[in-house]
Amino acid sequence: MTDREVRFSARTAIEALRAGVPNSAGIRALGCDQPRVEAALNSQLDEVADGHAADGLLIRGDFGTGKSHCLGYLGEIALERRFVVSRVYVNKETPLHDPVKLFQGAADNIILPGRTGPAFGEIAGQIVFNSQSWRDFERWANSSAAALDPVFPASLLLFERFQTDHEFRDHLIRFWAGGKLAVTEVRSRLRQISEPWAGGSARPRAFATQRFRFAARLMRAAGYSGWLLLIDEVELIGSYSLMQRAKSYIEIAQLMKHAGETGLSMLPVFAITDDFAQAILEEKDDLNRVPLLMEGRAVFSGDDLRMAVAGMRVLAERGMPLRRPDLNALEETRARVRLLYAQAFGWEPPVTSLVRREQTTSLRAYIRRWITEWDIRRLHPGEQVQLESTEWHTDYREDPDEPGVAVSSDESLLDDVLGGILP
Repeated sequence: MTDREVRFSARTAIEALRAGVPNSAGIRALGCDQPRVEAALNSQLDEVADGHAADGLLIRGDFGTGKSHCLGYLGEIALERRFVVSRVYVNKETPLHDPVKLFQGAADNIILPGRTGPAFGEIAGQIVFNSQSWRDFERWANSSAAALDPVFPASLLLFERFQTDHEFRDHLIRFWAGGKLAVTEVRSRLRQISEPWAGGSARPRAFATQRFRFAARLMRAAGYSGWLLLIDEVELIGSYSLMQRAKSYIEIAQLMKHAGETGLSMLPVFAITDDFAQAILEEKDDLNRVPLLMEGRAVFSGDDLRMAVAGMRVLAERGMPLRRPDLNALEETRARVRLLYAQAFGWEPPVTSLVRREQTTSLRAYIRRWITEWDIRRLHPGEQVQLESTEWHTDYREDPDEPGVAVSSDESLLDDVLGGILP
C-alpha cells in the first residue's frame, strides 16, 4: 500500500476503536490472544469445508475479556478461508427468540470474502448451473430428507429456467435473502414451464429455520466454504420474559443441531457472559421453570421442549472460557494501538508508565482510554491528562419494553412472513 493508503487504513481503524466497534483493519492490527479458541474454530472450519458435521462453538467470559473482539477475529480467520461471515448482535431488532428476525439480521449483515456488493446477489452471480455443486444442491433441496417447504426447490428451478428474466430472478434472490415470494407467481411461472406445484406451507418459525439451512447450502453451491454465524451478546436474553427465553433456548439448540447436519456448511459461534448460567439458569431457575411453562401449551411440541432443554444445557455445560488479558498482553496491545495511532496521525504518542491492570476494566475501555489520552496530548501539548471512566455491567432484570411473544398461535403471522405462500 502507498503511504496515503496506510494512513487512511490506520485512521479508519483508530476511529472504529475509539467508537468501541473495531473494523477489520483494527481487529487485524490488534490480533487475538486466545489460542485455544482459535484452534477450536480452525478445527471446525476444517470439518465444515470438508462437508462434515460440526458442533458449533460457545465462548464465554467475564465482562472485559474481549468476547466481541474475539468474535471479530474469528470472522477474519473465516473470511481468509473463503467462508461467508455474518455478525449478529442480540437486541430488540434481532431478538434471539424470533428466528424470522434472526435470519434477517444474519442475511443483512453478511460479509463476503473479497466482494462488497449485495450479498445474495453476489452469491447468485457465482452459481454455475452445470456444476456438480449446483446439481448436488438441487438434489438435496428436492429430497424428502431436506424437509423443505416446496417453495425452496421451486425457486431453484425457476432461477435456472428464467435466466433472461432479470427482474424475476432479482425477485427470487430477494426471497433467498429473507424477502417475500407470492405463491400465485410461483404457480404461474411453474405452469409456463409445465412443472407441477407441490403446495404446502411451513409455519413461520419452521420456515425461518429452513431459510438458514437453504442459504448455507446455497453458499456452498456458489463455491464458498460455508457460512459462519457469529452471534454476540447472547446474555441479553436474560432480560427477556420467561416465554421469550424458552423460545431463545430452542433457537440456540436448533442452530447447534443444524450445525451438526452433514454437508450443511453452517457453523454458529455464540458469545455469552460467564455468569449467565448461574444468574439465569440457576438463580432464576430456568432449568425447572421453562419445562413447566412449556408443558401442555399447544404452541409447543414435545420436540420444542426437548430442544429448549438442550439449549439450556449448551449454555450451562459447554463453552470455552476466554482468559482475561494479563499485563504482558495489555502492554503488547497498547504497543500495537500506539503504532496504529502514529500511522494514522503522523504523531508518535509518548511512552508513558506501564499499564495498570484493573480487574473490572474491559479491553475496549483500555483502548478507548489510551486513544483519548493521546488525542488530548496531541491536540493540547503540555496539558495535564486525568481520565475517569464508568464501566457498564450486564443487567439481567426482565425488560418490560421488550416486545411480547404471542403464544396462542403462529398461524396468524403466515401472510405477513411468507407473503402469501399458501396453498
